[in-house]
Amino acid sequence: MRSFILISSLLIFSTLLFESCSDSNAAPETSSPAPRIVKTATVKTLNYQETVKASGQLALAEESRLGFKTGGIISKIYVREGQEVRKGQLLAEIEIDEISARAQQAELGQAQSEISVENAKLALRLAERDLRNAKGLYQDSVATLEQLENAEVQLDNARNQLKLAERAQSIQTQQLEVADYNLRHAKIFAPSSGTILRKLAEPNEIVGPGTPAILFGSREKALVMRVSITDKDVVHLSLGDTAKVMFDALPGTAFQGTVREIAGMADPYTGTFEVEIGIAAKGSNLRSGFIGQVELTSSNKQQLLSIPVDALKVADGSTGEVYTLNGQTVHKKQVEIYKIEGDQLLLKTGLNTNQQVITTGLGFLQDGMTVTAE
Repeated sequence: MRSFILISSLLIFSTLLFESCSDSNAAPETSSPAPRIVKTATVKTLNYQETVKASGQLALAEESRLGFKTGGIISKIYVREGQEVRKGQLLAEIEIDEISARAQQAELGQAQSEISVENAKLALRLAERDLRNAKGLYQDSVATLEQLENAEVQLDNARNQLKLAERAQSIQTQQLEVADYNLRHAKIFAPSSGTILRKLAEPNEIVGPGTPAILFGSREKALVMRVSITDKDVVHLSLGDTAKVMFDALPGTAFQGTVREIAGMADPYTGTFEVEIGIAAKGSNLRSGFIGQVELTSSNKQQLLSIPVDALKVADGSTGEVYTLNGQTVHKKQVEIYKIEGDQLLLKTGLNTNQQVITTGLGFLQDGMTVTAE
């Protein structure tokens, strides 16, 4: 009996030991993974003004090629390149012997025409007197009708001669004025205060009428910078837009400018549009020909959305894909891209102000996923 009890006890112990080992080898219960951690940024609204950058060459707003009215041999040039001159200052002249001779001939012709007019007036007075006498004698039956008619014809002829003499005098007066004009313009005077940019001729050279001899730049008007920009940039600009100008010759110094002119059509060779910027630089040491860089700021403002460029997951042209976070839920959004500027992505549509966009961990995100914002 005791043996049976002992065997039964051993069997029960073995069973309990087996169940205990079976329980120890069982797999633990499966728990749900913790939400992934992401970083976010806030969508901001931006009143954006387009900026256009270009480079160009500085010039005086009014540059003139000064020449002589008539051709001849240059006698003297009184200025040098780069010299500052005042309004009315004598710059150059040509030899005037030939022009003076023509002017003297015109004066002589003018004097002769004046004498001819006086003689015609005297002849007219005599014809008028003869007609009065002929009328009296005809009334007294002393002169014949033929004599009276002859006196009338002489009077008409005297009147015609006076008109012709006066017309000739007018022509001679015009010729004298032309001769005096040519004589005055045998010299070049500064049209305003400015700078001699370049001498285009030298003394003893023969120049034709109107041939430029001096390139002159007026200082009475603003300096200008002329730049060429593309069609994509020119659509953002308007007259009066502001500009900041920097020159290689004057590093660290910025000059303010204003858009004065915008070309109405593209250059047929380059396909670009020329824009002229007036620069307020009185008293500065700027010189025509300086090379500078221009940053033009458009006066047209447009409202855009701004997010970090890291929030963009994929892009195709002007459309892109970003993920927003609402609470702990991820939402995929399609956005319309305007441009990338620095580390910011500028958008036209697709998001709302103050929304949260995810900037890190984009590779594993899916629409509707639950995440935790850091």
